[in-house]
Amino acid sequence: MKTLRLTSNAIDKNINTTNVFLGGSVSSYDNERVLAFDNDFGTGTITGIHLEGGFSFLQYDVNFNEDFKITTDPSPSKPIYFIYCLQGTVEQNFGAFAKPKVLEEFQTAILGGNGNTNDIIFPRNQNVKLCIIGVVEGSSTEKTVTLREQMYSLFSKGQDEPLDYYGTYNLRIGEQLTQIGKINQKGIVKKLLVEGILHLTLAMEIQHLQSDLEDEQNPTGTLTKHELNSIKNISHDIESHPEVQYSIKSICTDCGISASKLQEGFKLLHGTTVSDFIRNERLNTAERLISNTDMNISEIVYTVGLSSRSYFSKIFKRRYKVSPKMYQDNKKSEAVVA
Repeated sequence: MKTLRLTSNAIDKNINTTNVFLGGSVSSYDNERVLAFDNDFGTGTITGIHLEGGFSFLQYDVNFNEDFKITTDPSPSKPIYFIYCLQGTVEQNFGAFAKPKVLEEFQTAILGGNGNTNDIIFPRNQNVKLCIIGVVEGSSTEKTVTLREQMYSLFSKGQDEPLDYYGTYNLRIGEQLTQIGKINQKGIVKKLLVEGILHLTLAMEIQHLQSDLEDEQNPTGTLTKHELNSIKNISHDIESHPEVQYSIKSICTDCGISASKLQEGFKLLHGTTVSDFIRNERLNTAERLISNTDMNISEIVYTVGLSSRSYFSKIFKRRYKVSPKMYQDNKKSEAVVA
């Protein structure tokens, strides 16, 4: 097993140390640093973002050729880590003699907060996407101090013990984190968007972990990880092809799960029903077509899988407060002015 030892909680320094160890290349974009490597160690990228107020973000999108351990010495800043596994699994423990725990795909955890070294082990030959939001004690801002106090009051077994709480599956946190990779803006706009997403993610993680504590019943009900994956995949299919005439029966047949589990999964992932999700995706696609093509409204209605123009106008106006034709005319006027 290869072992990388990090002795700092500064994003820049850790990215540089990791780069020296892995032999990759580092690119810098404002407050973001991206390490890319493709060699005997494996392949992947490690993205680090420094945020205001003692917060940081790390994302590992890696596949190592052999078991790879990253050991972080937290002293003296004693950071708290909010960790979410987007893909694959990792093992984590505090110190060499502690028993490792497995963080699975779609699972979140809160760790750290004391002087124990934090070990994360990436298994060989596995694609892993791991996101870590760090909160550093040394920043001593009111926001981070209050957050630390609240986390200890909720999740600690004692002030001398590390925070070591593993939550249940949560797909909505994963969907939130994937939005970071979809940001195309640069500079201060990207910085603000990333900070907004990460602060919202942090709130979602705390709420989810607190919910786990308050209710011993698994929030995902009877859903297995395989079923969660199936629901995630069908969601992406609907986003890519909203024009398909989906039905609950056909989706259940494709996914191999019951209607009740399908609805439960969509409520968990998207906070809505299957039918509402399909309708919303058709509206999203229709808005893009109105804004970016010369198609007329009737053509757009057909393209997004609807048969009634009056129904389309009704649901479009409910969301955008104007009729589709008026929305299209406004977009054309904006284009002429620009």
